[in-house]
Amino acid sequence: MRVATGVYIDSGEWRAMDADARYRTQVRSAALLSSHGTQFSHDSAAALYRLPSIGSWPQLVHELTVRTPGGTSLRGIRRHGLGLDEDPTVIGDVTVTSLARTIVDLSCTTPFVRAVTMADAALQEPRATGIRAELGVPAVTQFQLLQALGSLLPYPGSARARLAIEFADGSSGSPGESFCRVQFHALGLPAPELQVEIFDEFGSIGFADFYWPHLGLVCEYDGRSKYGARRQFQRNISGEQVLWQEKIREDRMRRVVGGFARLTSEVVRDRHALADYLRPYGLVPQR
Repeated sequence: MRVATGVYIDSGEWRAMDADARYRTQVRSAALLSSHGTQFSHDSAAALYRLPSIGSWPQLVHELTVRTPGGTSLRGIRRHGLGLDEDPTVIGDVTVTSLARTIVDLSCTTPFVRAVTMADAALQEPRATGIRAELGVPAVTQFQLLQALGSLLPYPGSARARLAIEFADGSSGSPGESFCRVQFHALGLPAPELQVEIFDEFGSIGFADFYWPHLGLVCEYDGRSKYGARRQFQRNISGEQVLWQEKIREDRMRRVVGGFARLTSEVVRDRHALADYLRPYGLVPQR
């Protein structure tokens, strides 16, 4: 099947791809049609860095050009006249904006929750087997992101970008947890401590996703991917064993904390349902 003008892929291979891989294929296809050294940006750079996306990837591929008024679209490519990145990265044969510039550009243009999720991931050290580790691209810092934003001013969307960057936290353990943090914030709830280690008389139990010290409340986010066949961690044991280990861990935590709650993606997506679920634990908006 055709991915771009003159670029084709085996249809069976395309059907086997998830949404992330399909969008990366679109970006690489666009790179084949663009001049050498073209800088891909925004979502297109984020996809090649393997940053997580809350919501769907766009249909268009994004490129940077020298500073010009507005932007243009051509053959499935959205061109942004925002000025080229002085420190781009090459991933495969594709030139993309630096990790810091990518986060800045996305924070200026994408919804707050999506920008925070990607910024949280960029603030984390790369996994040993990931593309960022392979390329030697380290985690960015909030200072570097704010510095990168400041160097571009005046810049469209800079005010909203600053909000997302300042809210970002590399301690967030997953995209789902980043989403939770944004929902807590939107509801006016006090900010939790992240990845707090909990102990009992036998030693360390593990790290809690969220912890509110004033309530002694632990909250864990459970996405389906935590237990499914495509889970990132504990791949060496069965899903049944993962569930059993999680039960033992929860039982130990319940003995030593003031409260224990589990959140699912269905509850977190609905702010009213989330507020109703957390209220009995004493977690209510701050005055």
